[in-house]
Order: sequence, then C-alpha cells, then structure tokens
Amino acid sequence: MLQKVSLVLIVLVLIGCNSQEKNLPDDFDFGSIQENVYQNNFFDMEITFDPDWIIQSKQQMNSIQERGVNTISGDSKTLKADIKASMVNTAYLFSLFKYEFGSTVEYNPSFMVVAENTKNFPGIKRGKDYLLNVKKTLKQTELNYTFDKEVYTIEIGGKSFDVMRADLNFFNKTIIQEYFSTVTKGFCLSFILTYSNKDQKSELYTIVNQIKITE
Repeated sequence: MLQKVSLVLIVLVLIGCNSQEKNLPDDFDFGSIQENVYQNNFFDMEITFDPDWIIQSKQQMNSIQERGVNTISGDSKTLKADIKASMVNTAYLFSLFKYEFGSTVEYNPSFMVVAENTKNFPGIKRGKDYLLNVKKTLKQTELNYTFDKEVYTIEIGGKSFDVMRADLNFFNKTIIQEYFSTVTKGFCLSFILTYSNKDQKSELYTIVNQIKITE
C-alpha cells in the first residue's frame, strides 16, 4: 500500500511535467548530470547527491505521471482539468529516489526539482504565493493532508526559499512532503522532499545543504 501512496505523491509533485517548448525561453536549460552532480545553467544551480541514489529519466517520470493522474483526480473533473492545464507550464528538471522504483521497502524517499513558468500568474511574486496554490491543489485530492506548520523562509545556496510542509497519515504512518520554492527568472523553482522518518529527512537535507546557486 505504501508503494501506491508513494506513486500518488510522486505524481502530485510532477503535475504538469510534460513541458511544451513554446512556454520555455530559448535559453532554458533542463540541466545535465556528470557523475554525482546535477548542473543547470539557466538557474545557475549545482546539486551534489549520493551516487548510490537512483536517478529517474524524464521518460520514467512521465510514465509514473500517466499511471497516477486518474488516482489523484478520482471523480473530480475540475482537478483533472487543472492537471491538464498545468502541463504546458511545468518542467521536470531532476529526480532522485533512494531505491529503484518498485523496490520492496517500507517507503522510498525522493528528492525532486521542478520549475513552473509564472509569466501568466502575476500574483505569484514569491515562493509563498506559489505554495498557497499547491496547498489548495493538495486539499482538492482525496488524500487527507494536514498543514500544521506555517510557511517559513530559509536560505539555500545564498537564495531565499519559502518552505511548506504537508503531512499525510496513511494506515497509521506519516508521510511528509516539504516544498522549497522561490521565484526567479520568470519561474517558480521548487525542491520537493518526500520521506517518512528522521533518517530519511537527514539524508535529503544533506542534498539541500549542498545546493549551490550562483546567480
């Protein structure tokens, strides 16, 4: 059952990852990976990660998305329409899982980077504005999310990010998603951490603490 929940959470993160070129600037960069470092020239960003973790290709993540959209939206035509509408605005950039997807583990923690074009949303001026919209979307799903902590701000790589935590209780087990978002270069850049215990959180924060942003 937890693998199914993992799939649903991944798809929630990746709503709209099939970006269309017309909504991306000519110099947009999906990034590249050399050994255990992800680099993105558009966002002037470098992410170092544990080489034992599993990198997901864009094709793999799109496949996961296709299988999970119906699970998320259920009978809600409005939510399904919102998901489809977002598909032209959001770019999947980078994704890591601790284990191969489908491995027999209690929970498979993940780290993802996505960027959503905000040019048509003038009200989104900072990460917090974006996160309030994410919160609204999560509340539309059939999953029972709780948001006990207010959005707060931290610094990552010298840049301010707003942070939102979303908790999901499933069969007496808490699964946590943390969204780190900032508005930059006409996009909302987000890091999404998903985990179920303190050890997994510590591993994911090791990645976050090593992020370099040089713009």
